[in-house]
Amino acid sequence: MRRFKIILSVVFVLGIGFFVARGCVQPKPPAETGYGLGPLPAKKKIKTAPPLVAGPPSPAAPAAPSKPKARLAIILDDWGNSYSVLKYATAVGRPLTLSILPHLPNSRRIAEEAHADNLGVMLHMPMQPKSKSERLEPHTILTTMSDEDIVTYTEEALESVPYAEGANNHMGSAATSDSRVMRAFLSVLKRQQLFFIDSNTSANTVGPAVAKELGLQFAKRDVFIDNELKKASIQKELELAKRIALRRGAVIVIGHDHKLTLETIAQMAPQFEKEGVKFVRVKDLLAAGEGN
Repeated sequence: MRRFKIILSVVFVLGIGFFVARGCVQPKPPAETGYGLGPLPAKKKIKTAPPLVAGPPSPAAPAAPSKPKARLAIILDDWGNSYSVLKYATAVGRPLTLSILPHLPNSRRIAEEAHADNLGVMLHMPMQPKSKSERLEPHTILTTMSDEDIVTYTEEALESVPYAEGANNHMGSAATSDSRVMRAFLSVLKRQQLFFIDSNTSANTVGPAVAKELGLQFAKRDVFIDNELKKASIQKELELAKRIALRRGAVIVIGHDHKLTLETIAQMAPQFEKEGVKFVRVKDLLAAGEGN
C-alpha cells in the first residue's frame, strides 16, 4: 500500500513538471489570415506612372485667312506737282497705282520712288476735252494733231514717267471719241507692251474698241471716288466700288492725289479686306484676266 502511494506521488510530480515545462514554451504566432479565408497572398508592388510634367502649351493653329472674293484696283491721278503727298500714298500700305502727268517738276521723281515702294506707275496722258473752258496741261494731245505728232507726244511723255506700266487719259472727252487720234496714241502703248485704262470721261469713247482692235490690254474705269472732295462722299463712293467688286469680282476706281482721299482709303482698307476685297495694282488685275 505504501509502495502504491509512493508511485502515485511520483506520477503526480512528473505530471506537474510536464505541464510547467509546456507552459514555458513560446507558441508560434498564427499566420496572418484574411477574414478566415486562409493566408493573404503576398502584396504585389503596384507600379505608378511618373508624375506629369507640364510643358509649354501647344501653339494654336493660325486661323486660315479668308480667301479674297474680289479685287479692287485704285488709280490715283494727277501726280507730278506735289511730291509731299507721296508719303500718304505709301502709308496706305496697299498696292495702289499712281498715274503721273508728264513733264511736270516731280514727274520723274514720283515715278521712281513709287516704283521703289512697290506702287504701280502709269502715264496720265493729257488729251483734249470737249469743253473749251478747261485749262490744258502742257503737251496735251489735240484732235488737230497729225498722227506723227501724237506718236511723238506720247513717246516723250513716257520718257518723262519712268517705270510706267500703262496709261490712262487726263480729261480727253474729245480725243477719246476720235478713232484716228486713239489709234495713233494706242499704237505707241502696243509697241511698248503697255496697257490702257479708259478714264471714261465720255459716253462716246472709242478707246476700248480701238484697244481691242490693236490687241492691247485694256479696261474702263468704273467709279470716280473723289469728284466731291469730302470725306463722307469719298466713303460713299468707295462703298459703291466695294459692292461692285463683290458682285462682279473686280473693280477699277479713280481718285486723285489728295491727302484726304489717301487717308480715307487707309481708314477703310482693313474693313474691306475683312469682307474679302483684295487691293491690287492695275497691272496685276489685268494680268489675272479681269480687264477687257
